[in-house]
Amino acid sequence: MTRTEEEASVALAEPPAGKAPWALENLPPFPAVATQLIQVVAREDVNLNEIGRLICSEPVFAADVLRIANSAVYGLQSQVRSITHAIVVLGLDRVKGISITRAFGAHLKSSLKVVALQRCWRNSLAGALVAEKLARPCGIDAGLAHTAGLLRDIGRLALLVKYPDSFANMLAVSQTDGYDLMYTERELFDVDHCQAGCWLTESMGLPTEICDVAAHHHQKPAGASFGLLQLIHAADTMADALGFGVLVLPEAPDFRDTLELIPAAARSRVPEDPEELKAEITEQLQVLCKN
Repeated sequence: MTRTEEEASVALAEPPAGKAPWALENLPPFPAVATQLIQVVAREDVNLNEIGRLICSEPVFAADVLRIANSAVYGLQSQVRSITHAIVVLGLDRVKGISITRAFGAHLKSSLKVVALQRCWRNSLAGALVAEKLARPCGIDAGLAHTAGLLRDIGRLALLVKYPDSFANMLAVSQTDGYDLMYTERELFDVDHCQAGCWLTESMGLPTEICDVAAHHHQKPAGASFGLLQLIHAADTMADALGFGVLVLPEAPDFRDTLELIPAAARSRVPEDPEELKAEITEQLQVLCKN
């Protein structure tokens, strides 16, 4: 999020209803396994066997998940040889997060040859990893938190897949001239990534809480209660403060200030030195972004 993005998002119009905005017409389809996984993960009655069957339905995808499960970042003592084994030793929440991340990464692969667009993907991943880390002490399912964190900018990811050159040029101009990203998105595509994300998640039939995250994660939620939207807003802000923003900001959020966005119980999961958390996230990104 840029320094003016939150301000610009307050007065957003509702996303166009019915027909897709022109910028989202004829989008390359998301992988079927990714869409199915998102729908399953969002359900409260999700079970190990259902997740395992979905992952194994795409052999190449399943092999990629096993490669990540066996990486040094997870520090397992023995080799993981099956998806079921991965779920047992890593936990269902982590396998859900890895699976959805790799499914979307494969969808974005051709667009990620551009360095500026790689930053968009790393920003989405970093926010998802922070959300997953903080979820449990906030009373939120960690798998759902990772998925919502990843999908918060699904509108941005869709636009960069469809228009990689235009989107990269827009980022370059915004970086050089200090333009607000959401404003420039609307100028270029007649829709910003929050509006696009709201339309996409609704058209995919995803739960309302994920649609709300896609539409409103840049706005500080009102009210005293702390739920999924509040968590993703905090994780998005923290990712920027740790240096994983889409743009290199001259005035990034102060990480200590971002801690005020989460409950006291969740602050205990955050290292005192933000560089320690940044190193942890960076190590996971290196594994998840590896082709």
